[in-house]
Amino acid sequence: MVKHIWDSDRAAKLPKGVEELVYRSNLIGSDRTVCNWGGGNTSMKTTEKDFRGREIEVMWVKGSGSDLATMKTHNFTGLKLDDIRPLIKRDQMPDEEMVDYLSHCMIDSKHPRPSIETLLHAFLPYKHVDHTHPDAIISICCADNGKQIAEDIYGNRFVWVPYVRPGFTLSKMIAEGVANNPHAELVLMEKHGLVTWGETSETCYQKTISIIQEAEQYVNDRINQHEVFGGKRYQPLPEDKRKQILAGIMPVIRGAVSEEKKMILSYDDHDDVLEFVNSVQAPALSQIGAACPDHLVHTKRVPLYIDWNPETQDVHKLADLIKSGVETFTSEYQAYFTRNQQDGDQIFESAPRVILIPGIGMVNTGKSYAMSKVSGALYRRAIAVMKGATALGQFVSLHENESYHVEYWPLELYKLTLAPPEAEFSRKVALITGGAGGIG
Repeated sequence: MVKHIWDSDRAAKLPKGVEELVYRSNLIGSDRTVCNWGGGNTSMKTTEKDFRGREIEVMWVKGSGSDLATMKTHNFTGLKLDDIRPLIKRDQMPDEEMVDYLSHCMIDSKHPRPSIETLLHAFLPYKHVDHTHPDAIISICCADNGKQIAEDIYGNRFVWVPYVRPGFTLSKMIAEGVANNPHAELVLMEKHGLVTWGETSETCYQKTISIIQEAEQYVNDRINQHEVFGGKRYQPLPEDKRKQILAGIMPVIRGAVSEEKKMILSYDDHDDVLEFVNSVQAPALSQIGAACPDHLVHTKRVPLYIDWNPETQDVHKLADLIKSGVETFTSEYQAYFTRNQQDGDQIFESAPRVILIPGIGMVNTGKSYAMSKVSGALYRRAIAVMKGATALGQFVSLHENESYHVEYWPLELYKLTLAPPEAEFSRKVALITGGAGGIG
């Protein structure tokens, strides 16, 4: 269960302003069941003095490409609210125009580019706003009967917003939905996440946590009453056997996924991973789609599921299935790109980021060990969401075209440009000899 960890004594010692927003953001980001790596955003509204000494209302919002768990004051962007608020009177605003407009609202050009969801925060009339992706909440938002479930939990206290890609339209829908419901305490974004608010940083944090706890209690009660993922199809192999097999197949996997660019691998056999990959429903459930738009760039729309029987088939058969599976995944991903591409789009690596193997666990790929671990961490969140959603109803996801337009969305891809350029030996593995000798 999500825990309330606000330290009132520590918070009281913080300077009023962005420091308290940093504290709240770090607390929220520290629990990955509340907020994905790199995902979610927070804001606060303050009064500042501009360069002429005039008092102006400023909204501080997470800058694009930062992570709530680790961000500091320099990762937030200040924007003049008087310049932003009139936008809500518009009927529409293309992404490119929105980004350009917001760049003129910044109080300091050295601040990072503001979050994709800046207008979501600006259009809500509350001093503090949190947007998160909690597992329990997304389980509801990705269930086919999610709106009815929300009514059971929250009554008339929520606003349900159908799926729309983040931007002007979604921000306006949220603001209007809240304005039209005097009882609203939260917004549930279909196939996406949660929005909460408060008049102080602490009350905003408390609301975020309490709303998630209500969802967790409801979802966990249903999970305990159901056979998870349709029950077991296979038993996980003993740990020593898993490691023995991995030693033989990891080079096979790395060779197969490195046809276009070299990839680094990591391995995960946490209990939740083993429960999923060995389940009856995993082959079909894993192919429905991503559990959250924020996952797509790092996990792709679906993982590669290797249909291997650990009880009757040997490691040589597994190696063959991996090679053919990666080849099929690559060709299908290229076809997916071709079906949906727009002018100027350039395809990413076609190889899978997530590989699920019954009896063994999950192997992840990335340009570095750290990024392969990010893909794995995000897919564990997807497993948690699917576990909750299937206990409530049927798991649903973005359809193919919706997924593509998030995965290849220029505003989402901009985050990737903020990463440092790849180093000379990126994507390579080095073996340093002599390390066991006196000189080494």
